[in-house]
Amino acid sequence: MLPTLVKQNREEYLKLSAEDKEDLVKEFGEFRVSKTVGNRVSTKSKINDASHTLRAVENEVRLVSSNFL
Repeated sequence: MLPTLVKQNREEYLKLSAEDKEDLVKEFGEFRVSKTVGNRVSTKSKINDASHTLRAVENEVRLVSSNFL
């Protein structure tokens, strides 16, 4: 699939100015960050993420406090 996209868009990309190419790279970088972090759509997904994070924090706190006892 990627080779096909490259073939289809190569000429258009080569016609862009250096500034436009830089803008595309910057925009793609921002897109990748948003995909890495991920935005949850549903409330249930958001709650599950928060619960998982809270459990991870609780586990770390327990681990640290058990090392001090």
